[in-house]
Amino acid sequence: MQVVTATEVKNQLGELFDAVEKDAGNSVLIERNRRPAAMLLNAQLAERAILGAYAHGVLPRAVAMQQLGLDWYGDLLQRMNTQGIDRPSAPEADMEVMRRSADDVFAHVDAPKLRASRTRPG
Repeated sequence: MQVVTATEVKNQLGELFDAVEKDAGNSVLIERNRRPAAMLLNAQLAERAILGAYAHGVLPRAVAMQQLGLDWYGDLLQRMNTQGIDRPSAPEADMEVMRRSADDVFAHVDAPKLRASRTRPG
């Protein structure tokens, strides 16, 4: 990792871009007043890191989408698929709540159909 000041970035931006674009292993830490302020990474590596962090529950979906400039959740899922990253799964307790809620909805949707079929002359 190369460490540079904000002033050096201003003077060497093109060279720094070339370095991280050509080699995914290169990164540039940008310091302001001797403190880390930002980091310049290879775009593909940064995208994969963001998607991985989301998939492992480290980053909330909204933050991952904001970092990648996405407006639609489907685009996030598509990028994960392209990168070969599995979708995050909900905790089992949440899955059970969703199943029960779906069962309740479907029970109300199917009930009128069942009543109508039972009252028809046969």
